[in-house]
Amino acid sequence: MKNSDKNLYIKDIKNWLYLQKQLGINYIGKSKSIIEFLNKVKEKDEVDKPLELTNLEELKQQIENCKLCPLHKQRKNPVFGEGPSDAKLMLIGEAPGREEDLTGRPFVGVSGQLLTKMLRAINIERETVFITSVVKCRPPANRTPHADEIKACKPYLLKQIELIKPKILLALGQCAAHCVLNTKAPLKELRGKCHNIKINNLDLMVFVTYHPAFLLRQYGKRQILYKREAWNDLKMLKSAYDKINKE
Repeated sequence: MKNSDKNLYIKDIKNWLYLQKQLGINYIGKSKSIIEFLNKVKEKDEVDKPLELTNLEELKQQIENCKLCPLHKQRKNPVFGEGPSDAKLMLIGEAPGREEDLTGRPFVGVSGQLLTKMLRAINIERETVFITSVVKCRPPANRTPHADEIKACKPYLLKQIELIKPKILLALGQCAAHCVLNTKAPLKELRGKCHNIKINNLDLMVFVTYHPAFLLRQYGKRQILYKREAWNDLKMLKSAYDKINKE
């Protein structure tokens, strides 16, 4: 919550309390609506509060205890992500699915198997990159994360980027691309190019491609077309990746 918004809340509360005093009311119990209001203010403060953490283990523990959005109520395991703590390439998906929720690991289902093959096709081993997602808990029925869920989880993603300090991000799908690039542009406009951005004073190259789960849902000529486009995205990524490895 911004300080200006918080000050307005406090001013309104003070005025209301002053009015109650003028009416001769000396005691106000915590009604359900008041408790809900105070909890809402507290939750907003927690979402907007900068993460003052110094290592990935502390961040992982915070995510494991996170209750900032309703997704924590149904999760079996939050999915922090995995890979080297100094990886030069970070892959960002949308959210955990069923298999990820059960194991606590990212991209371990069928789409994860395809992702591993996609990386190997450009001679990058999965173990050399850090893989995570925008949202760390599985949405019901694998639906797309809601805006408030993304907002609650985004500080965790930004902190991961700050601590790992990758040179390149690969956004897998529209949700990840919109989150990282702060845009609502369609995926077709974001693919096929390198986006140079700054996150927490880090200079980053961002590439965008289709989510493996999307590719698996396509059939026939459509699947061939989308896989060819994904292959072109990966070749562009590989070229940038090879250059930073030579530096």
